[in-house]
Amino acid sequence: MMFRAAAGIALAASCALAQPAANVMLDRVTEQVVRQQREATGQIVSLRRAAVATQEPGLVVELNLEPGDAVKKGEPIARLDDHRARLEVDRWKARIQADEAVIDQRRAELDSAERDLERYEKLANLGSVGEGELDEARTLVQSRRAQLAEAQATLSTEKAELALAQRTLADMTIRAPFDGRVISKHVEIGQWVATGEPIVTIISLTELEARADIPERSVAALSGPGARIELNIPALGERLYGELIEIVPEADSLSRLFPIRVRVTDEKNRLRPGMSLTALVPTGDEMPSLTISEDAILRNAAGEFVYFDAGGIAQVAPIQRLFAADGRIAIRSPVLRPGMLVVVEGNERMFPTQALNVLNADEFPEIAERQKAAAAQRSPGAAGGEG
Repeated sequence: MMFRAAAGIALAASCALAQPAANVMLDRVTEQVVRQQREATGQIVSLRRAAVATQEPGLVVELNLEPGDAVKKGEPIARLDDHRARLEVDRWKARIQADEAVIDQRRAELDSAERDLERYEKLANLGSVGEGELDEARTLVQSRRAQLAEAQATLSTEKAELALAQRTLADMTIRAPFDGRVISKHVEIGQWVATGEPIVTIISLTELEARADIPERSVAALSGPGARIELNIPALGERLYGELIEIVPEADSLSRLFPIRVRVTDEKNRLRPGMSLTALVPTGDEMPSLTISEDAILRNAAGEFVYFDAGGIAQVAPIQRLFAADGRIAIRSPVLRPGMLVVVEGNERMFPTQALNVLNADEFPEIAERQKAAAAQRSPGAAGGEG
């Protein structure tokens, strides 16, 4: 068994030596005083959520959506039995048609009465018609005008009733108030629903924001609306940056935490309401922290790590990312110390124990000296000079 283990180690070492040196760029691990941040838990929420309800009572005859289905604004969600509503619309249309005919008749009668009155007035001026006949003609005109006005008022009332009946008919089809997805269904086909009873609940997946609860110390440390907030979304396995919308001005009476709202941009459309998150918010303290370039950070199944220069050989150091600080990333690591050098370019395809060829060696005196000495040892003239 010991022989097999030793053979395995020797084989790994020989494979590493057989690999060419990796061309890399390095950057120094630094310790700097930075504003400390802490994690605040929260979640992604949808800005638009609606339990879409009926405006009329009725029997559900159509409902083809299920939880998870997408809907567009104005699309039908469900339909109630609208037979009676259609009959009511037809009834008012028929009455309006009949009353329009009555109005035409009343208008013709008024025109006739006005012509008779005009003729009587001319005859009265000639003395051919008495005052009594002229008064009767005037009274008839007034009567015809009143009858026309009454018919027109009746028509206006019936048109209002028709509009109401048409609105009732339209309300028998329940439509989506905005683009979104169905998250729950509350009724089934064949069920009677009352006015105001919810049919489905939908949420918007495009109008999202992050919400988290922060301690009162962080309220004073935040610069206000527009502040950049780092968000860690475990479900996505990545970090996003959002913009502070507002700090709700009242704390929870029990936790003494203040809710914050953060605007997030989801270009890949992967965020979903209810996803948990942690928001990094300032504590108000300033303390020394290790910082590295974000380009050095890699991730595997075990978590985040970096490659560092170990005497010209790549070695792995696990890290815990804390927060962004002045264009760098504050970290914790059981291995890294200030002044050590980590790989920031060329680290994507390398492996532990691989030799390093540092392309920016002139930025680090110790690396430049090491590579110069290594080059001298490889030079054919070095061996000849010793002879």
